[in-house]
Amino acid sequence: MKSNIKIYWIIAITLLAFQACQDESFQLDLEFAELGTLQGPQNSGHIDINPESNDRVSFSWSEAKSRGGGLVLYRVLFDTEDGDFEEPIATFVSSSGGAGLTLNLTQPALNNIASEAGIPQLGTGRIKWTVEASIGYQKVHFEDVNILSLTRPEGIAILPEELYIFGSATESQSREDGVAFKRLSNLLPIDDFVNGVYESITYLKPGDFQIIDSTDDTDGITHFYINDEGKIRTGEQASSFEGDEGVYRIRLNLTQSMVSFEKIDNLELYILANGAGKAQLNYIGDHTFESTEGYFDFLTPGMPEAPSWLGWEEERYRFRFSIDGQTSYLGSNQNDDMNASLVSGLSSHNPRPNGNQPGYYHQVFMLGQNASYWQGAWKFADQFNGVSFTVRVVFDPKADNYYHEIARN
Repeated sequence: MKSNIKIYWIIAITLLAFQACQDESFQLDLEFAELGTLQGPQNSGHIDINPESNDRVSFSWSEAKSRGGGLVLYRVLFDTEDGDFEEPIATFVSSSGGAGLTLNLTQPALNNIASEAGIPQLGTGRIKWTVEASIGYQKVHFEDVNILSLTRPEGIAILPEELYIFGSATESQSREDGVAFKRLSNLLPIDDFVNGVYESITYLKPGDFQIIDSTDDTDGITHFYINDEGKIRTGEQASSFEGDEGVYRIRLNLTQSMVSFEKIDNLELYILANGAGKAQLNYIGDHTFESTEGYFDFLTPGMPEAPSWLGWEEERYRFRFSIDGQTSYLGSNQNDDMNASLVSGLSSHNPRPNGNQPGYYHQVFMLGQNASYWQGAWKFADQFNGVSFTVRVVFDPKADNYYHEIARN
């Protein structure tokens, strides 16, 4: 019996010793034998940021080595010049999922870092960067810290999710009910599309207004303003509108710090076949134009309004309006023949709407001044032939897209 107890003790002590050796080996594997050094950009280097360039800025360093030969992963940390990397302004995993010895940043990403560091538009400032190496749960910063000078271009680097205006010049006097903007996307593809443009169709009169990115003060509000040179800047100053009273298409181009106020007049529904207007829409507020006096007899061959070439019953329509004195068009997503969509992800619909049309059939798109003759047409439903109707065009910034509504009176 005593011999059995001795054997158990020997086995237990042996297992504990083996476990201790394993723990010691594991601990050694997590230790760094050598940290790497930063290679580029060189300390005290300078970069002129150009967000329109496809050239990337490469950050590189030499390898850190673990005692046990384990995998080392890397993150690049950026901070303000007087920061200590405890709460860096930006962090990025290196190439190859963190195993690589480089980080290739885009120019817009570098512009965001500069903005987070407090460097203003067209200003020059300095940031610092280093590398964090990790093995398992152990993380160590390189001893090297490089300073990098950055000059920012014009434009807001970090684009807000939303924009609003309010004040004496606008439809809303309070922040809580601010007039919303829509961030434009390239739905009808154009070559000169610029990201970071926000649009609102709204009423303006001479006065002041504020530009904000939120109507809820619990979220922390960022303010913008338009300076004396017409450039958009970050700050709480009021902006002023000195144009004529009326409805405008306001576009705030934050990427290029530009603003435009284009006056909208004479919005009407017209028939494509003969160009005749059938409903003159007036602005009624809240991004909406309306007419309660629409009327149209579908065109048939031989009618006084029918063109000589017409050989069928015709009911296609779209909208036209004047913007800064130039005629422009609003239409659907459909091509001239109504057999294909010009907007990715949407389908065409050629028949008259009868309840089976897509839910987006009445969505409205800006076609511009050079739209082809039949582009973007809609068809009246049979129930609108020879009856009066009400039509609204709603430029709702919160909707998926602008849209129009039509109903019998």
